[in-house]
Amino acid sequence: MKHVFGLLILLFAFTGCCLVDEDLSGCPDEYAIDYEMHLVTNVKTEINTVLGLEADVHVAKALREYLKDIFSDFAHDVDLSFYDYNEPRPVLEHFSDIIDANQTSYTLHLPVHEYMHLAVANIADNHLVGLDSEQNCGTSRLLQGAPDADGMIRSHNTGLFTARLPMQILENTNQDFLVQLYMANCATALVVDKTDAPEINGLTAFTSGFADSFNIADSTFVFGSNTSVRADKLQTEEGIEDCYVTVQFPSREPPQTKVVIETTDPFIADNADEALWEWAIYVTLPDGSITLTRLGLVKPLRAGQLKIIRVHIGGDGSIIPDDESTAVSVELNWQNAGEHNIVL
Repeated sequence: MKHVFGLLILLFAFTGCCLVDEDLSGCPDEYAIDYEMHLVTNVKTEINTVLGLEADVHVAKALREYLKDIFSDFAHDVDLSFYDYNEPRPVLEHFSDIIDANQTSYTLHLPVHEYMHLAVANIADNHLVGLDSEQNCGTSRLLQGAPDADGMIRSHNTGLFTARLPMQILENTNQDFLVQLYMANCATALVVDKTDAPEINGLTAFTSGFADSFNIADSTFVFGSNTSVRADKLQTEEGIEDCYVTVQFPSREPPQTKVVIETTDPFIADNADEALWEWAIYVTLPDGSITLTRLGLVKPLRAGQLKIIRVHIGGDGSIIPDDESTAVSVELNWQNAGEHNIVL
């Protein structure tokens, strides 16, 4: 897709040149900027590996369908800002467009200057995350909205992509720039095997331990309120498994050590000494009592990553993970005093 109209407005804004005047000798040179969605993910490998048995076919299909528009290099919209490279780095021009493609190009005219360019994709239709404080480069961020009345947030409904690129515009030189946008959110799924499960009246699940904003210029996540994310239960055609999913910003990383391990796999990580993020599962039993199980995960959940947790239900309503390295905390006859007002 080739755009030759959008950023041409910069010519008028910066120089006062008439766009319909054939004599553009006094105007800036022409520059081409190409945008590509660069999806780095383990979704296919994770689903095929963890849900590779015949019994998993229905839940695997439902999970792929749920995530197909999240982990996708197809962008609906782009939001593009050009900042002064020097402090206080104010925005000099801003432009947004609908592209509905995995790549696009623009032809633009910019005065000779040193810029910092920030780009965001798939923000327009996200019901939770918005672009905030974009007037200055250093403050521009993706910010989650406030929790619902019960203190929870819903999952992100679009895959968010961002990029940053210094741009030195030279005089009397036609230049080309390539901007590769990378994913800023991730997902986790809880697969509940109901084989030999006791009778229950309901199961509700949440995740927590994730960032609530993302600084675009320096590509850093910010952790504040530790808001819980309400899991969506997927609809499966049949089978003995249920699946719950959340989509959010990544978790914290383990504290850095002096050991440096180089790998081409961006999702390989050492275990932390304590849980970095968790699943909280509330199981309501027939007598009305509630069993709360917390599953603590010691490996980080990173941007572009899917992590599937397989579990089954114990006789007392506790959740038992298949992976014995997962930290488990169980509270029988749970009462919601001091907790969020969980709707079960």
